[in-house]
Amino acid sequence: MIVDPVIYSPHSKLGEIIKALQRRLTLKDNIATAIIDVADTGTANVTFTVNHRLGYTPTTYIWNIDRAGTVYDFSRATWTSTQMTLRCSVANAVLKLVVF
Repeated sequence: MIVDPVIYSPHSKLGEIIKALQRRLTLKDNIATAIIDVADTGTANVTFTVNHRLGYTPTTYIWNIDRAGTVYDFSRATWTSTQMTLRCSVANAVLKLVVF
């Protein structure tokens, strides 16, 4: 795409929109998310609570874990605009969650 340099200026709002449209959006830029660190999931297969600041009840999450294991939903019906409950198949895992 050829764009007039004045319009493309990084100081213009239109320039920012053009950059975004050129595939420079991140997940956090494109979707309201909460990125959460969980330092310790506790005992394996036991519910733990995750606090988030979405302001609405999340519908899903992406997780990364520091060891072999699985993170799974528990009682999704009880999730709120500030908290959700999960379980982890291994004890004392460290997680990075992207909640949206």
